[in-house]
Amino acid sequence: MRVITLAALLLTGCFGSAPLKPNDDAGYGTAPDLQPLCSGNNDGIIDANELGFPLGLTVHYLTNPAGTTVGVSPDGKLTADGPEWDLTSNAGDVLSLTIQPVPGQWYAASFPDATYATVSDVGSGLLGIFRVTPTALEILGFASPTPNQTLLVYDAPIASVHFPIKQGDAWVTGAKIVNGTLNGQPFASNDTYRISIDARGTATLPFLQFQNTLRVHVELTQALPGGIAVTHIQYLFFHECYGEVGRMVSTPGEQNPSFTTASEFRRLAL
Repeated sequence: MRVITLAALLLTGCFGSAPLKPNDDAGYGTAPDLQPLCSGNNDGIIDANELGFPLGLTVHYLTNPAGTTVGVSPDGKLTADGPEWDLTSNAGDVLSLTIQPVPGQWYAASFPDATYATVSDVGSGLLGIFRVTPTALEILGFASPTPNQTLLVYDAPIASVHFPIKQGDAWVTGAKIVNGTLNGQPFASNDTYRISIDARGTATLPFLQFQNTLRVHVELTQALPGGIAVTHIQYLFFHECYGEVGRMVSTPGEQNPSFTTASEFRRLAL
């Protein structure tokens, strides 16, 4: 049985004031100043007002092709200013993710309080359905773009991050999917998320360095009928205004938090 791991914590921000040191001489350039879309202070704490979720916005990433694996280093290189994560690879395919409105979609009635939907699983195109509140970004469930193929509704919202996002925060949360449909087949699961903001450092892309980036460590255990369980580890790298600048997702069943082989390696693209 092929199981799709439903860890989908896409958080995408607006683009705003430069997070880099003034007169940056490392050759990475400077970030655009697009105030008042977003105004950040680069203090390593991401408040709710330092992120935006404008409907219709499309964000471009580079990622390895679906179904492939790639080498990664989620621990990064230790420096005097904390870990430095290497997101400089230009290899892979362009992944364009759009923040889509939910009203009017075939699954809208199942998510009456949703804020937006966007692709969560690159291989299948499965959509994650999210709600933004003053205190959290919540996962409500999942749906296929094609009507009546996949509909997975959590019985309680999953807080993927709490605002403000800051190093040291950690929580365990979970919810069930009951009488769901996955690829036209009945589906049920009991999902447990262990989430922590476990590091603060520098994320280095080919064109920008992001100091005071926060690493979100997510461990998901998905318990299925019959005693089957699937585990998954992923790291998401967040910066104020820019939102998610990178992601490393383990292969299914991974137990080592310092895994070196990823099923998905996503980096913000120009």
